[in-house]
Amino acid sequence: MLNTISTDVLVIGAGLTGLRAALAASQFGKKVLVLSKGPRCSYGVMGFNAAVGKEDSDKLYYEDILSSGKGLSNKKLAYILSKNSALELRYLESNGLNFEKTAQGEYDLLQPLGCSKPRLVHIGKSTGPESEKVFLEKLGQAGVLVAFDVTVLDLLVEKGRVYGALAVSQNQLVCYAASSVVVAAGGCGALYPVTTYPEGIQGDSYAMMARAGVELIDMEFIQFEPCCLAEPEILKGRGISTTMLNVGAKLLRADGHDYLSKYIPDIRDIQKGNLARAMYTEMGKTAWKPLLYDLRSISEEDLETHCLWTKELKACGLDARIAPLKVCPAAHTFLGGAKVNERCETSVKGIFAAGEAMGGLHGANRIGGCAGAETYVFGAIAGESAAKYATGENFSQQAEMLARKIFTTYSPKGDEKYELIAIMRKRLSSCVSTGLSIVRNEQGIKASSETAAEIESSASRISWDNMSQLTACIELKNMALVSRIMSAASLARKESRGVFYRSDYPAQSEQFELNFIVSVQKGEITLSTKPDFHSD
Repeated sequence: MLNTISTDVLVIGAGLTGLRAALAASQFGKKVLVLSKGPRCSYGVMGFNAAVGKEDSDKLYYEDILSSGKGLSNKKLAYILSKNSALELRYLESNGLNFEKTAQGEYDLLQPLGCSKPRLVHIGKSTGPESEKVFLEKLGQAGVLVAFDVTVLDLLVEKGRVYGALAVSQNQLVCYAASSVVVAAGGCGALYPVTTYPEGIQGDSYAMMARAGVELIDMEFIQFEPCCLAEPEILKGRGISTTMLNVGAKLLRADGHDYLSKYIPDIRDIQKGNLARAMYTEMGKTAWKPLLYDLRSISEEDLETHCLWTKELKACGLDARIAPLKVCPAAHTFLGGAKVNERCETSVKGIFAAGEAMGGLHGANRIGGCAGAETYVFGAIAGESAAKYATGENFSQQAEMLARKIFTTYSPKGDEKYELIAIMRKRLSSCVSTGLSIVRNEQGIKASSETAAEIESSASRISWDNMSQLTACIELKNMALVSRIMSAASLARKESRGVFYRSDYPAQSEQFELNFIVSVQKGEITLSTKPDFHSD
């Protein structure tokens, strides 16, 4: 049985990006519905960049973004982020959020890696959770429903226009008919065995958009958070802020050697991508033992300001003030995503993307503090654009027809056992972590692509008996498709740039100062290049 629910604007994802988009859309008198799968990264947003310091400016912020992007950032998107971040700060403050101030009444600004000036505004260590509380409260006041535990299977598209989405809610198949859709379902960190992200953030945004005909961009670029806990197991992958490197922290090899000075004289000048690669290289010299993050010289005040997990660590018997923490790089922010314009419009009419679901902003690398900023800035833009696009028409009939058509494609085409899903996921994660890691080469990339293709094919043949099992099959197919897309883009980029490093092509090449645009049609991946895209 297929249930149908209609709305004007459908927002997929209930992290900060999705909630901000829903708030913006609700201001235009349109009916808005938010779908939440569950896992989100809001808790990890410690703060975000805004050029509000006395020595800072929108221009410096903009220049930092472009410098970090190594020639691949979309200049219009970078300009919007540098300009609108302070506006979003004022918006949050007008809704009761109080950001940290100094005794002189100025913002207590932190300096993330890649920023030429301190510009990270924050509410203690809880900017994300506090923002989420405010957003949910305001959405409730506006009568916007947030539906939880809903897994979107596919977008409903015909002749280049979206009509909603097909999803599973409470073990029932549901057709959500909509005039416009905002995709804000996050990145794909959980493709990797060690990640800063919750388990369910595994590339759903990219896979559903790719199947719907949306063009993707920069899909070879993923940023690894350099300093993440390697133990204890319960906190594995949790990021320990690199801002502490600016106030005296040290990174040591497992044998106690202080190695960073040989990579760069001044730690304040290093980008996250370079730091992660340096750590990866040094770990290889000690049989892949975790590195040591020595915070013993950090003041108690700085530690409490910068480190999110002090209480949890102490509960596990670890105290950063007494002994170094064992850390390693972990999969973090994905820099690719839907190719969008300044209104967050994708190549498919009615589909908008924001936050980590969109690409093109960061180019080949991202400065610290911008992941948080883009959730607010582009969430607001996507919500407003989606509301303005929504016609108010009821598309239930078209959506239902497309939903039933797509559902027939989910029928098992073979006799693979459902119990094999866990094994397939583990195998896929292993091949991704080897072939699509911090350092790549042609042999590893091709191996990852071949394994992903095999698993994607197997996933379509798995026999499922209920909606829960169908959801698991679609998620596995999503992960495999995204892995294939990442592999295709990685093979095409025969150079090293920003966070992307190929040991068989270690130099940056002017020939590749261009963006790869990815399209998927009937499972086939095609790439095109647009050398002038970043200057649009």
